[in-house]
Amino acid sequence: MRTLALVVFACCISTAVYARDLPTDGNGLLEYCAVMVDVADNAPYLQSLSRNSLTEKMGQFSWCAGYLQATEDVYGLTFVNLGIFGMAGLKIEGPEKIRQYAVETLMGPCFPEKAPVLQLGRVLVKWLRAHPERLHELKSTLTAAAFKESFPCAQTASPPQKEAAKPAPPAKP
Repeated sequence: MRTLALVVFACCISTAVYARDLPTDGNGLLEYCAVMVDVADNAPYLQSLSRNSLTEKMGQFSWCAGYLQATEDVYGLTFVNLGIFGMAGLKIEGPEKIRQYAVETLMGPCFPEKAPVLQLGRVLVKWLRAHPERLHELKSTLTAAAFKESFPCAQTASPPQKEAAKPAPPAKP
């Protein structure tokens, strides 16, 4: 019970404490979101922390949870907007390759329905750890790459149709 009270207290003050120094790249994103996974996988971890460390870690945990929820919401809204544009008859103009790229870029990932934020955190942390060569990139770029790879959308375009087989010429008697 004492741990729960400390976690609640830390969550309440964490926003004010860590309003600056927020992650901008993959290094910071991994640092903050790894806390979420560490706390979920090792509950005694919290009890081993000093009060100052606990406050810091819970601030990072809260930031990551909020970032992931906002990311999921933005992609969901974008998906809805693309559907509305399609119903309104709006189209992206230009060569096919450019149109396809634009749709794929705007589409983003297709998250599983009711995916918990912890699942998103686990996916992101796993992806970031698997791609250390990219940690210098912007957090939004890396988040998009991780989720698009992990939660791809089903292809809406139908595959090219094969030509029907030509009938064999009649055999000569």
